[in-house]
Amino acid sequence: MEMDYDVGVLNAADVYRAYAVVQLVMSGLDLQRWKRLTASASLRRDWLAVTDAQGYVRGLCHVFTREHPVYGRQLEIPLFASVSLLDDQRIARHLFEFAKLRAKLDGCEKVHFWSSASRDWGSLDTLRDAESWDDGLVYDMGTDRATIH
Repeated sequence: MEMDYDVGVLNAADVYRAYAVVQLVMSGLDLQRWKRLTASASLRRDWLAVTDAQGYVRGLCHVFTREHPVYGRQLEIPLFASVSLLDDQRIARHLFEFAKLRAKLDGCEKVHFWSSASRDWGSLDTLRDAESWDDGLVYDMGTDRATIH
């Protein structure tokens, strides 16, 4: 049986549910800091989420755009999490497709998934200033065969 999922920007009603997911990969992040990181619609725009029919957050990623010194504009993804016992890959695929759409809308040529060793989990506030250009996985939007509408 296939489950239905909603994919989009994290909304205010799901902030606490998303905290349960972010805690799996950022155990040092306390609730007060999480609430600050998601306090406004403009801050939540950088958090993409997958929710199931019951309203549980099953996937979460943090994204932002910046200029790479060589490749130009790229979407940075320092955090990407998919949580499910039965449908983990499908949830991850939904999240990835939405991240690619975001990259296209933001005019990005590349999507950079950071490796877990590249970031300081305790300072998510300062990730935009980190210079982890050469680690993780870089996806070239120019080689994407899927049609994004």
